[in-house]
Amino acid sequence: MGWDSGSSIRKAAVISAVALLLLIPMTMLRGLVSERTVMREQAVETVARGWGGRQLIAAPILAIPVTTTGSDGTARTCDWYVMPHSADLDVELTVQKERRRLGVYEIPVYTARAHITGTFNLPAEIAALTSGDQSLTVQVERGRLLLPVGDPRGLRGIEPAGLQLASGPLEPWGGFPVPVLAAPLRSGTELARGATAFDLTLQIAGTESLWFLPLAHLSRVNIRGNWPDPGFTHGYLPGERSLLPDRFTAAWQVLDLNRSFGSRWLAGAVSANQLRDSAFGVDLVQPVDLYQRAERAVKYAELFIGLSFLTLFLCEHLLHRAVHPIQYALLGLALGTFFLLLLALAEQTGFLCAYVLAATALSLLLGCYLAGAFASRTAGAASGASFAAVYALLYLLVTSEDYALLAGTLGLFAMLAAAMVLTRKIDWYETAK
Repeated sequence: MGWDSGSSIRKAAVISAVALLLLIPMTMLRGLVSERTVMREQAVETVARGWGGRQLIAAPILAIPVTTTGSDGTARTCDWYVMPHSADLDVELTVQKERRRLGVYEIPVYTARAHITGTFNLPAEIAALTSGDQSLTVQVERGRLLLPVGDPRGLRGIEPAGLQLASGPLEPWGGFPVPVLAAPLRSGTELARGATAFDLTLQIAGTESLWFLPLAHLSRVNIRGNWPDPGFTHGYLPGERSLLPDRFTAAWQVLDLNRSFGSRWLAGAVSANQLRDSAFGVDLVQPVDLYQRAERAVKYAELFIGLSFLTLFLCEHLLHRAVHPIQYALLGLALGTFFLLLLALAEQTGFLCAYVLAATALSLLLGCYLAGAFASRTAGAASGASFAAVYALLYLLVTSEDYALLAGTLGLFAMLAAAMVLTRKIDWYETAK
């Protein structure tokens, strides 16, 4: 039996074209979400400039000039970096109750108190460096004490107990691969005569994360904080950790064998990337990141608009009530407006409240509109309830990290199964006349 110009297949093609046109505003909406995400990152950077950014700290190290005399008598001097023999960091991280607000963006900030203890064993390091090489001269008297601090703007103070090895105040110094503060070594120190202990306490402020560099032969870090959702995804995972509703603790132990660089090297032998790749610590994860969730919701927009059009197309034939392509277009625009409404409300009320409000408003709107289109209140109520169920599924897909694929697959299978069951007795050849 032939297909004429008024057939269902022709209308399906028109509806498909309408759906494709709706991809244009969906693309614009994705761009808007990306723009708002960038604006949030800019807000974080603005707060970081005044408070302190992502922090990276470590135990102090030594920078000692070493002179090498060549066979032609030419002398060359460069810094020799010596790591501690052991280092223990005990850290108390306190996220401020009042978050910094810039426009509609809230940024959590923290202060941290890091008690750092350990020992240097410089005689053993010098012996290992100069063994069998008489051309090396180690100039301990010209050495510096270096203290890695990722963003010195967040430094709130250094208790003087840790400066017994230094002869002056710490100042920024650019000779090390990562940002450090430096001070000349105190003359007459016992560094070259035996193991020497150090003990200092840092008061530091930052945003988003606090990481540590394991620069000693044996590095131990213990951290406690009042953040409910810490992230430990970078570098080494903690050997021990405890997560409570409003606090966490974590502990690491890292050996020099676990790193890609040694415990001593000459300037230029180790890059900044190698050092940063060895870093580990805690990120202040925000599980209710509304922009990440809004972006995930928009990714499902085309699928849900397509399923909505398919459902409406099938309802036409089940209820024997024609729906004009313009009505499909209005339906698609309403579905697209949901995501814009979601983003706008989420910036003011939070994601869950915004989602409930936007989904409720959309379901009521579509229910009323389709009640008129089908000339049936029952059909309108059923349509509104169907859209509410669809957006309940979308919320599960957006918010679930572990079960999004399973939930989406089962939901899609259930929708297709329902469509096939409801249309199993339709004679499409007869409908196409």
